[in-house]
Amino acid sequence: MSTAKHITYTRRAVQHMKVFDVPGVRDIDWGLHNARNYVERIVDRLEKAKRARKYGDMHLREAQDLIAQAQEYIRLFKVEGFESFNWEPDAIVEGVREAAAIRAEAENRARIEREAENRRIRREEVWPEVKNWLRGQKQTIATRYYTTRPLPRIIEDRVETTWGASVPLEVAKSLYWLAVKCRREHREFVPTKTIQAGDFRLSSIKPNGDLVVGCHDIPFWFMRYAACRNNIPAIQPQGVPA
Repeated sequence: MSTAKHITYTRRAVQHMKVFDVPGVRDIDWGLHNARNYVERIVDRLEKAKRARKYGDMHLREAQDLIAQAQEYIRLFKVEGFESFNWEPDAIVEGVREAAAIRAEAENRARIEREAENRRIRREEVWPEVKNWLRGQKQTIATRYYTTRPLPRIIEDRVETTWGASVPLEVAKSLYWLAVKCRREHREFVPTKTIQAGDFRLSSIKPNGDLVVGCHDIPFWFMRYAACRNNIPAIQPQGVPA
């Protein structure tokens, strides 16, 4: 037997009783949720009635029936919070719009506060740890100090990034010198043949010198910082193979 038939048989069996069409029935906490659902459906019908060219009266009657159902539901199940609710159609629509605007403003305020708190955490907690790692004062960097872009450092004969990538220093130096050249000439470099960088392949070098290796987009100025800390010149010395 299909669900539709079950519903039909159930409606026929209780047609002599008062029935409320609500989304939740198992938990007493559903009372407020169901009442709000009534209001949402009422607003939907009222707005359809306002827009409709042909069936406006039908939508308005449905809205009025739902208003009556909602009032009866709230009375029988003693749902709190609707004691001073204005059930006039225009007032319902206006009230819902005002509530939506207040909710949107509160959500926007909460978003701004969250973003400010995240910036504070990054400034006061994350960035000091990242700086210590870049300077070689920490062996590893915790995943909670994840950086939005991979930042490099030089440890002995390898270059490591905050994203866990590792590249031989000689390979990294040749890419750095190429990045310096791109930056000075304000041009992009896209390799015509595979250039391997550790486990990754060079995708491109941006005109500003940022290095794109696989999914890693490494900022030029952090490469410059690592190079300066390790006395690596900005220009490729003569006689050093690329």
